[in-house]
Parts: sequence; C-alpha cells; structure tokens
Amino acid sequence: MPHARIDMHRSLQPKMADISAAILRGMVTGFEMPADDLFQIFRLHEPGELVYSPTFPNQQRDDIVFIELVASKGFTDAQKQAAMEAIVDEVSALDIKRDNLLLVINEVGQTATWYAPEPV
Repeated sequence: MPHARIDMHRSLQPKMADISAAILRGMVTGFEMPADDLFQIFRLHEPGELVYSPTFPNQQRDDIVFIELVASKGFTDAQKQAAMEAIVDEVSALDIKRDNLLLVINEVGQTATWYAPEPV
C-alpha cells in the first residue's frame, strides 16, 4: 500500500486530478499493485514556498513537483525503478517537464500497520 505525498505550486491545481491519476497509473504499473490502492496527499504551495535547484543534478527546471512515495519494505529495486519511471512517463504526458519532477521513495518497516474503521 504505497502512499504518495505530492508538493507542487498552486498554479498546477487545475491539473491535480490528472496528476493524481497519472501517479496512480505509474504505481500500478511499476509496483504491480491493485488500481484501487489509492492513498495520496496533495499540498499546494505559493511561489517561493518550494525551494529547489534549477540545475541539480544536470536538470533544467523552471518549476518543481515533489513526489514522495512511502512504501513498506519488500519491493525490489527493479519494482521501485519501474514505478518511478512509469510515474515520470505518466506525469510528463500531462505537459509537465520531466526535469520538473523529483521523486523519492521512503521505505518503512517490514510490515505496515494501518487501521480502517468498521463500515457502519
């Protein structure tokens, strides 16, 4: 159950639903997970609130979209790489520069603990 946190400038808000769907498609492809495993947090920022290098490492950024995936340990390096590549492919298809995307995967304990209340 990978979880995505996305920080981006408020100017991209009109594309938020499409970005959400693109990230999910990339995670489904790369992690081979179910399409209904959808857990994302979007944080919208004003100009100046996201600080980034326009050129590191060998990039040409004019904006930034931070995508942080939080996943349980157990995914192979190949799966993690495939997921990140698929996410970049999907999001960049929305006319967002590949150089403007910065992805990171944080792995948490061997098993994730989560709670879902009983349906009423």
